[in-house]
Amino acid sequence: MSTRQTNGPAVRALREALGIQHARFAVDCLISPGYLTNIEKSRKQPSPEVARRLAHRLGVELDAITYPVTSEHAA
Repeated sequence: MSTRQTNGPAVRALREALGIQHARFAVDCLISPGYLTNIEKSRKQPSPEVARRLAHRLGVELDAITYPVTSEHAA
């Protein structure tokens, strides 16, 4: 079985390329700035709903910030 994990550095790179400030992005995505930091540093994996909000705010498809992982490799 396959699931998807968020590529935190990709989220950060896109956010910065779009000129979106860290705290503003977190508020827009309904998460705390600390949680966003953990996502961007790949320390935490967001729920599928939060990942969808991140992608939506960045204006990209979910596949642009996630990658497939087989269940035996999922965190």
